[in-house]
Amino acid sequence: MNRSKLYLTLLLAFILAGSASLLVSQKLSQTEQKSRNAKIVVAAKNLDVGTALTPECLKVISWTSVDAPKGAFTKVADAVGRAVLYPTFEDEPILDAKLAPVGSGSGLPSVIPPGMRAVSIRVDEVVAVAGFVGPGTRVDVMLTALSHNEARTKAILENVLVLAAGQKIQPDAQGRAEKVNVVTLLCTSEDAAKVTLGASDGHIQLLLRNPSDIQKSEKSAQVFRGTLFGDPPPVAKAAPAPARKEKPVPVAAAPAPAPAPVVPPPPVVPTILVIRGDRVSTVTVENHSSGNPQQ
Repeated sequence: MNRSKLYLTLLLAFILAGSASLLVSQKLSQTEQKSRNAKIVVAAKNLDVGTALTPECLKVISWTSVDAPKGAFTKVADAVGRAVLYPTFEDEPILDAKLAPVGSGSGLPSVIPPGMRAVSIRVDEVVAVAGFVGPGTRVDVMLTALSHNEARTKAILENVLVLAAGQKIQPDAQGRAEKVNVVTLLCTSEDAAKVTLGASDGHIQLLLRNPSDIQKSEKSAQVFRGTLFGDPPPVAKAAPAPARKEKPVPVAAAPAPAPAPVVPPPPVVPTILVIRGDRVSTVTVENHSSGNPQQ
């Protein structure tokens, strides 16, 4: 009896093991089939920022991973006509998030977000950090200029995205064509004005920074010329206080002259004209304040 139970237990164990093996085999087969069927669109060559995608720029390859990258295209026609927002290398998957919106055109204008501006400045190899400043990198913009008759260097912009970097042809002072290095930065309107004014009044220098370092300094770094020799920075002179205007002292008005005393008119003495024949006389009647008048 015990032997029968043992055989039954072994039989059930073999059945369960076989079922599990079959399920795993089917799952692996489905995953392999899905991997063989995954097709995505990748770059056929290196693409610069603003490049409009054409069929010649793209190709379709089999994707060996189980899941394709989010936003990847499966048909070349779906990506044609869109502009590249970031530098893209050969065989790199083309993702929707890295392309300009549909209908925005191609070239540099298509990669400028709403509310932002692209400003280009002329630089040399030193300013451009010996060629390491390229599209997609981030830089700080330093300005060296005279301020209150004192040379100083200050960071006027931080963590600025570089849209493009390269050379262009422009005439020199004699009218001959020469190649100059130009870097295009993505800024707000106010920051673009700062860069333009700084390039006109002083010397611009670019500082290359780590793309993961996005923190801005609370206070812009600045160095005065005297600081290089250990001199203390110049103390800003306090603006002179505005001259205090004293209020005019009001002049007391002259007192009005006292009115002249009023002289009462002489009292009127009542008189009586008496005529007696050819004689005319006047009798004065006295006015008593008390008692009866004279009869």
